[in-house]
Amino acid sequence: MPVTRLSPTSVGRKTLSEVSTNIQQTSSSPLKQTTSTTTLKSTFPVTKHGSQVDVSKRSTKTKKTPSPFIAVKTALHRSTAAPQIVGREAEQNTIRKFLSTTVEKGCGGSMYVSGNPGTGKTACLQAIIKQSSAGFASVLVNCVPLTRPGQVYSAILNALDKPAESADSSLQELQDLVLTSKNAFLVILDEVDSLLGSRQEVLYRLFELAAHTDSRLALVGIANALDLTDRFLPRLQARSCEPVLLNFNPYQVKDIVAILQSRLDSVATKGADPIIQKAALELCARKVAATSGDLRKALDVCRQAMESAEAESKRRAKSVDKENAAAAAAADAAQTQKPASLKVTIMHIAKVLTSLNGSPIAQKLEALNFQQKLVLCAYTSLARTDAPTPHKRPAAASNVIAVASLYSEYVSICSRPSMLAPVTRTEFLDLVSMMETQGVVLVEASKAGRRCGAGRRIAATAGAADDRAVRLAVDDADVRRALEKTQALAPLL
Repeated sequence: MPVTRLSPTSVGRKTLSEVSTNIQQTSSSPLKQTTSTTTLKSTFPVTKHGSQVDVSKRSTKTKKTPSPFIAVKTALHRSTAAPQIVGREAEQNTIRKFLSTTVEKGCGGSMYVSGNPGTGKTACLQAIIKQSSAGFASVLVNCVPLTRPGQVYSAILNALDKPAESADSSLQELQDLVLTSKNAFLVILDEVDSLLGSRQEVLYRLFELAAHTDSRLALVGIANALDLTDRFLPRLQARSCEPVLLNFNPYQVKDIVAILQSRLDSVATKGADPIIQKAALELCARKVAATSGDLRKALDVCRQAMESAEAESKRRAKSVDKENAAAAAAADAAQTQKPASLKVTIMHIAKVLTSLNGSPIAQKLEALNFQQKLVLCAYTSLARTDAPTPHKRPAAASNVIAVASLYSEYVSICSRPSMLAPVTRTEFLDLVSMMETQGVVLVEASKAGRRCGAGRRIAATAGAADDRAVRLAVDDADVRRALEKTQALAPLL
């Protein structure tokens, strides 16, 4: 927004003798000579006693220099774009080849990109698109907020600035655009596994549109699952619309160190010592690579370690003898002027890693996928109505929920706005079995007359899948803490 600068009012300049005369006249007639008084104030401010003060001789306070950590913490934030893509040469070449054979030639095609969270899938793809010299339109659609798979048609049209006339006609309008457009365009569907439904009709239509002979759609689907196309879209190969597959493996130690160092170098002062010790960076990289290889976690660890070191430095400055004000001021000046003396050491990194990793149970719960956490939300919702009293055991031991009741509550939660579509009953049982294998829940045969959650009773028909009962194998408080960390699930608790 342009800044409008106001010019001084066109008031005639007066000599110092004229100004003195105006002061005397003003004292006798305060309502006169308004213009002269205004000119006087803008030149020499007048104190309460009428004496003039030269602005040039007034002492001004020195502005406090911002903390040297601010730029570094900003560079280490996960939302800050990387200055450059470090590593991933093979993946970059695959993406470039796909773009050169599809959208850059005006043709359609599809690619499926898989990999664990924090492996650089979206960032690498967006960086390659920016490097492309061909002028083509590209849009990114996040599928998580979509409540129904069919809403993706309207979402794509809106992203392309061609909103659909109605939800019912969105598919036909998208087909017309894909098959009649003069220029090819690229659509990136992030978290494409959120579009999984009962028969996967939406995903089949999208990949078939991209594979059409006259298609101008280059489609890229991004998700975590490596085998999504094989498990849920087995007919793609038979329909000759199988996408190019590209998997991003978790980052290794050297990759994480190189990426972190690249971000630090982008804001480093020339000739200054590094704020984060090299050994501390390597410790962070080794711990993250050993657990998940998630670069976002490494960034969070370094940023929190930076904040811890900054707080420690401030406490050390305050501990200076308060009676000696000069010494305290010198310590503050040294803190501001010598950022190199503020170091993030191995101890800072180790402290943050300990607080983030927590107990093995917390790590186990954090590793659950979103659908499994929805199952825990359903369990927590049913168990809440049977909350323990001082004479009862904790909910983890006493609340036993029937699988049928748990699935009904799960479907009810998924029907809320901005939630994923529910999986089928068979897939739900697979989720519960997987959670049992991970040691999160216990699945046991139900007994006649056993009370299940909100006052329900379950039948005792042996062999029926829904006749089984589920209870937590971990403490209920740990479950709630893990679910509260997921922003979309916290309001449900």
